[in-house]
Formats: sequence, structure tokens, C-alpha cells
Amino acid sequence: MSGSLVIAVAQPNALVGEAVRMDGDDVIWVDPPNRRLLRLCVADGVLREVALSVPLWSLAQRPDGSWVGAGEEAFCAIDVHTGEISTGEPAPLRPGCRLNDMVVDAQGGMWAGSMHRGLLGGKGALYYAVDVGAPVVQVADGLGVANGMAFVDDGTSLLVVDTLGRTLLSYPRPGRDLTLAEPVVVTDFLDVPGKPDGMAIGPGGAVWVAMWGGACIVRLAANGAVEERVTMPAPHVGSLCFDRHGDAYVSSSRARLTEAMLRTNPDSGALFRVILRRQSREA
Repeated sequence: MSGSLVIAVAQPNALVGEAVRMDGDDVIWVDPPNRRLLRLCVADGVLREVALSVPLWSLAQRPDGSWVGAGEEAFCAIDVHTGEISTGEPAPLRPGCRLNDMVVDAQGGMWAGSMHRGLLGGKGALYYAVDVGAPVVQVADGLGVANGMAFVDDGTSLLVVDTLGRTLLSYPRPGRDLTLAEPVVVTDFLDVPGKPDGMAIGPGGAVWVAMWGGACIVRLAANGAVEERVTMPAPHVGSLCFDRHGDAYVSSSRARLTEAMLRTNPDSGALFRVILRRQSREA
């Protein structure tokens, strides 16, 4: 069992809480169905929200400090204080698909996964654009729901969660361009409840994954084994990030929960802070 402490720090009743990121000492995240950008000022606990003109399914900060996101069909630039959005060229998506999670590489290039709105298998893909105004190209396909993404090993490997396939994949990236080699399965989350969703790199370079429907976040060993599980007070946890102290912030959702389930899990839709036990910080 984990000795970590879990605290609900904000309750915006997010239908779908996604893309938790640190903006300085503030936490920002999105509620795409409600077109909201949410911001928690950690210093005073004040929650603010900004209306968005389009749904955003992910956020990422580029090396120059600017912010970008993935909308339904295109990458965009976003002012995370005002919510102003400038949309780029549409991605060459398959019919019935939309963009989902994203990550930015060390050169500022943008990478995003896609998923079929009806959750059909094999329709998901990965896309790349060097900038918001640049053409978007497909770099991989054959995924179910392409979700949490992170570059590791000094940018030579791209980790991608396939929620529908219930796997974490590693795509070798031999160069610094957009070429990806065939992926390998890192883990299939054996004996972990729920389905893998968002992902973040935590203290010591450990990979952490939020388990949608599993009411937990998990820490993975280098060989894919689950080394730690932190139980969350909400069934659907979808995204997480880490602050400069090594604490995690985890978003949750109210989507696909019955009224009875919401009464049992009143913190669904909240943002949580997870103060990890010391062993996790040093892993």
C-alpha cells in the first residue's frame, strides 16, 4: 500500500478533467466538453476559469515558454491567461476521429495522438507539426485511443499510452526528426484496475499513469512492472503532472458516472494533490 497523502484542492465539477500542467506555481487544466480552461493558484487556493472558443483536449508548454494545445482537429497556440486561441492547419485525421493528448519535444515540435469518437479499434494515429502554422503529418497509425505521451531517454524514445489497447508503448526515435521506429510494449498494466489514460514523468524519472475507471495512479518500474499504486477518491482519473517539490496534481471527471455513483464519489470532477511518500520521491 502507498503511504501517500491525497487531498482535494479544487472542485470545478469537471465533466472531463484533462491536461493537468504546471504554469509556474499555478496548476492549469481543461474541461473540453464545457470549453473551460481551469487555473488553481496554489498559493491562495483560488480557482479561476476561462471560457474557450473551442474544446481543447490537451496542453503543452514549448521551450520558449509559450503554450500550445490540441483541439478537435488541429494544433493551436493559446494564451493560458486570457484563453485566446489561434488555430493551425487541420490534421489529416481519419473519418470519425479527433485529436487527443499531446507532447512537445526539446526542439519545440508538437506531437499528438488521435482516437475514434466511437472508440473503434485501430483508428488512432500519431501526428506531428513543427509549428502551429505548419502542415500536420501522420507519423504512426494502428492505435486504439492514443493518450498520455512523454519523451524519455533524452528524446530518443516516445512513450504513448493506448487506452483501448490497455498498453504503454515505446516508439524509438533514432534521430531528432519525426521518424519513429516500430513500437514495443512496455507494460499491459496486469492486475491494475481501469484503463491507462494520462501519463507524466515524476521524481527520479519514474513513469506515472492515471487509470481511468480504476480510481488510482500507478508508478512503473523500468521493466513495466507496477511498483506503487496510489488510490484516488474518484473512479475516473485522467491526467497528472508534478510540481517542483515532487508532488503530483491529478484531475478527475464526472463523465459516465450515474447519480448513485456521484453520490458515493462526491469528489469526482475535482483536482487532487498527491503528496508522495519519500520512497517514491527517491525512486
